[in-house]
Amino acid sequence: MTMNATKPPVISDAPPPPERPRRARQSRRGLGSTALNVAMILLVSYLIVVPLVVLFYSSFKASTTKLPFDVKGFSFDNYIHVFQSSRLGEVTLNTAIYVAGSLLVALVLSVSLAYLFERTDIPGRRFLAPMALAPMAVPVVVMAIAWALVANPANGPLAIFVRQTLGLSIDIYSLPGMIVVMGIFGVPSMYLMIAPAFARLNPELEEAAATVGAPLMRRLRLIVFPLIGPAVSAASMLFVVVVLEGFSIPALLGLPDQIFVFSSLIQHSLEPPTGSPNYGQATTYGVLILVLSFAMLLIYRRRIKDTHRFKVVVGKAYRQNRTPLGKWRIPIFIIVSLYMLIGIVLPILALLWTSLSPFSRPITWEGLGDLSFMQFTKILTDPGMGEVMLNTAIVVLVTATVTTAMSVWIAVAAHRKSFRGSAVLFESTYLVFGIPSVVLGAAVLFLYLFVPIPIYGTVWIIIVALVTRFLPRGSRLVQTALLQLDEGLIEAARVTGASTFTVTMKILLPLLRQALWKCWLWVFAHALGELPIALLLTSADNRTLVVEVWDTFTSSVNYPQASALAVIILVISMVAVLLVNRRGASEKEA
Repeated sequence: MTMNATKPPVISDAPPPPERPRRARQSRRGLGSTALNVAMILLVSYLIVVPLVVLFYSSFKASTTKLPFDVKGFSFDNYIHVFQSSRLGEVTLNTAIYVAGSLLVALVLSVSLAYLFERTDIPGRRFLAPMALAPMAVPVVVMAIAWALVANPANGPLAIFVRQTLGLSIDIYSLPGMIVVMGIFGVPSMYLMIAPAFARLNPELEEAAATVGAPLMRRLRLIVFPLIGPAVSAASMLFVVVVLEGFSIPALLGLPDQIFVFSSLIQHSLEPPTGSPNYGQATTYGVLILVLSFAMLLIYRRRIKDTHRFKVVVGKAYRQNRTPLGKWRIPIFIIVSLYMLIGIVLPILALLWTSLSPFSRPITWEGLGDLSFMQFTKILTDPGMGEVMLNTAIVVLVTATVTTAMSVWIAVAAHRKSFRGSAVLFESTYLVFGIPSVVLGAAVLFLYLFVPIPIYGTVWIIIVALVTRFLPRGSRLVQTALLQLDEGLIEAARVTGASTFTVTMKILLPLLRQALWKCWLWVFAHALGELPIALLLTSADNRTLVVEVWDTFTSSVNYPQASALAVIILVISMVAVLLVNRRGASEKEA
């Protein structure tokens, strides 16, 4: 008979195998995350704060042809000289007229188009609405050149047509010409901010007024326009900042007749056609325009905080009814189509015509036989163009990638409140939004002429300035996408013990893929056409495509070749914008 006996436990004196404590692993991860956060905080602060400090520092240096860091002591000489200068009044008046006129043009066009496309039964709105946004795909320097070709008094087809049919003279190289071009260029951005306000309006408010006999214009004045007021004022303030900082249109259309606004005067002071630069004057004007931009931004932020007082979208569903235009339906359609033709299609057509012509001339049937790709062949076979194309590719690709990566970190840190002050760091990027690109370029120029970092004269100094410029826009594009994400998946992953790195790489970034792609393409397209920064920081070794366009159009006065270069920029930019729209459409379908 076998008896089962319980074996006594084996007692061993050997220590158990070492096991890494979870707390130690978490500590190491925390140290790594802290180090990354500290490094990024220092980098973002350096990119944002240092240019502002350099700008204000330079304005208190009594320098003319000397660099600010080469001048000892501080003084108010620059401010005294600027405020006593007779040019200040002229430039201030020009800037005020330019800003107010551009705002008026953009406001009338964008509000009218938004109302017609969102609230009325205008025919063809599915085609006309995307056409109204077409200028977004056109870099501002290309738009300015296109209008210079189509409306110049010598051989511009629009100027010739108006002179022969109406007996009126058009001169695009004037303050009214600058206003019209800037106003048309600003329509898409204002339309995108105003159109949703029209689309969300409850039609019952208008219907109630209509039942008591209120005519259309009275309904618009007393109901519609007051309710969209916050959207209109916010869009207007933001557009004023864009106009104040804009350089390409005032430079290309104003400088030929010595018509200066603040942005073009700063550039002219830093890089005069003849004589020596005046750094003190440039930085002082830069501070003035910076203060104006910040004032507009503060008004803008205050306006968007008050939008809760104008909410008209409630839980009760309603059907969106469109206002019938009646007998005005076809005439209004013709007017809108004419605007699209004259304001958008004709300038681009003139640009294409000139790029295919052997010399600058009006659009005629007889000239069709001479059109060729000769200008494009010259560009592509030019020995120096390969380096220009390579520099351009490096600048736009690296700028888009670095800006998107930093924007993700800034937006995610602020959204998660990853560390104390993360929200403040996110908001601080807004400071750069108010810095005009020509002012930012000047600050970066002064900084790297003084700091012993060997990037002056290379593509990297342009990249640093562009990343700084686009960081606030990129971080807000990512933040908008973060606000639309459900935190459930992320919280579930954390409960299972997934690290922050794993959650970010496996869950967060895939969910943000569409937004990151849009951000990357947006920065890519805008970096491609950013003229003032590239122009101030260019040298013999870091020339880019947009600088070649500028020099060919203004210095060489070779309009066909400049047009061909502009067409190349336009095509690349349009591809980027089309990819953004395609991604957006596929995202909505999904």
